[in-house]
Amino acid sequence: MSHGVNKVQSRICRKRGSSRLVTMEKDSGMRSEFQSVIGVDTHVLKFGELPPPSQHTALLFLIIPGNPGIIEYYEEFMRTLYHLSNCQTPVWGIAHAGHVSLHNRTSSLTDLVQMPPDEFSLQGQIRHKIAFVRQNVPEHVKIVMIGHSIGCYIGLKMMDSLQDHHVLRCFMLFPTIERMAVSPRGLYATPFLRYFRWMGVLASKFLSYFSPHMQYRLILRFFKNRKAPECALNASMNLFDPCCVNNFTFMALQEMDEVTKLPKELIKRYLSKLSFYYGSSDHWCPKEYFYQMKKRFPHADLRLCEHGYSHAFILDASEEIAYTVWNWLQGDLHKLND
Repeated sequence: MSHGVNKVQSRICRKRGSSRLVTMEKDSGMRSEFQSVIGVDTHVLKFGELPPPSQHTALLFLIIPGNPGIIEYYEEFMRTLYHLSNCQTPVWGIAHAGHVSLHNRTSSLTDLVQMPPDEFSLQGQIRHKIAFVRQNVPEHVKIVMIGHSIGCYIGLKMMDSLQDHHVLRCFMLFPTIERMAVSPRGLYATPFLRYFRWMGVLASKFLSYFSPHMQYRLILRFFKNRKAPECALNASMNLFDPCCVNNFTFMALQEMDEVTKLPKELIKRYLSKLSFYYGSSDHWCPKEYFYQMKKRFPHADLRLCEHGYSHAFILDASEEIAYTVWNWLQGDLHKLND
């Protein structure tokens, strides 16, 4: 446990007082950095770098997270995907704006009861991801987007704005792209988010006074019956920052209000590039949504999980889902190499 606490504390120290910090893990090739995207300090994880334009066809896996959009949760998934490509295809992931703790930031209770800025709204997160791609990914690079949960909705909405880029494929993992508020989980989450989300923010404010060691012990206790990877434990330390909790609960409430009707026209427009993976027991997007999608779009690339993976697969099935995505993509890769 002390190893995990030390790693979290060193990560906190590296963040403090800088708008762009870079750290490397030599063994894995992982690069962790903070860069400014539409004026917001944003956590980016990178496995591998893009080759120069003169080299072979450049491909990039781009991870769009769910909510909370703490990209460190996806570290094991990204690492597995990178190794499956023999470390030849870079895998990058971008956190949602305002979802990762910046320890040079302080907040009062007055700040926490105010609405977060527009950059942290659901529509703001879409603009944030579009800006990141335009800022970091040259037009010659072919992008494989991998969205998870609300990241699928964000990825789908990005497609229209990225026509100057070549999106080869967009994988939708456990996609929350319709009727979120009336899903089995949404029926409980919506009234809580609408009337009581401040309780979560205040609880986080209270717990923020605990030492990192005690906070990490609480996380270990919470995950004691799950084989969560170390990256998930470290990522969960961000939940003790009340600013982050305020931002992602604010975004979650907007999801309940805005993600209602299926964006049929968008799906129809990009159907040949979309691949959907639904959970067999997912309370955010139940099996009924899968069967209805299959009926509406009989030629869509749709799969229903046969292994019982949970909606939050990053906590217990990162490697398995990475293998699924990699094998699923082989048809596109063979076409590129022909």
